Amino acid sequence: MTESPIQPKTKRQRAILSLIAARPVRSQDELATLLEQQGYDVTQATVSRDIKELGLLKVPLKGGNGGAFKYVEPSVGPAFSSRLHRVVADVVIGVRSAVNQIVLRTHPGTAMMLAAAVDAADWPEILGTIGGDDTVLVLVESPEKTPMIKQRFEDMRGEQG
Repeated sequence: MTESPIQPKTKRQRAILSLIAARPVRSQDELATLLEQQGYDVTQATVSRDIKELGLLKVPLKGGNGGAFKYVEPSVGPAFSSRLHRVVADVVIGVRSAVNQIVLRTHPGTAMMLAAAVDAADWPEILGTIGGDDTVLVLVESPEKTPMIKQRFEDMRGEQG
């Protein structure tokens, strides 16, 4: 039975969740290919939009080489209070601070994702972030608030299962 090229979004997104649960999916291209093999007519833009809407995270593969990643559903694993909490728990390997700055060390290639999650959390005490490859600089509005914000990051990181 051939399915029509226009698929309901919810059905396609359920297929995405099944695919990433069944195997490591390392890229949008790989995901698009797997969906096409199941009869879905998708573009890279559609897959990208679905990934964003589902809140999928790209995390390092356990035991893989430094550049290996896979997509995961935010609800997989321990319960997290927010997307930021999940990202911090998955990628942050160190937290340091000085004056009104916090440096978050991450697995290689994950800092930009973390910076975007911090920015999206819209904490009023944070002025902004600068993300590199494996480091995020968080600018806090005042030195007095830095210890509290640093503790939040450490708490999120420490609750990882």
